[in-house]
Amino acid sequence: MRQLSGKVAELRGELESFHSGMTAQVSALRTGVDGLSGKLVAALATLRPEVEGVGQELAAKIDSLDAELASLEP
Repeated sequence: MRQLSGKVAELRGELESFHSGMTAQVSALRTGVDGLSGKLVAALATLRPEVEGVGQELAAKIDSLDAELASLEP
């Protein structure tokens, strides 16, 4: 029974050690991902006005072509 109790204590120690190590690794990864996501948000914010401008131009061209097609219909 003492051997079993000793083995359980040993395994508990290993589990706690593993948990501590994994927590540190996950925290480091989370910090890295947070940093990258911040950069991604900034890059998208920079591109957004340019993309919106192009989208508005395309919408205007489509509207113009729709009006032209409508005028050609009998």
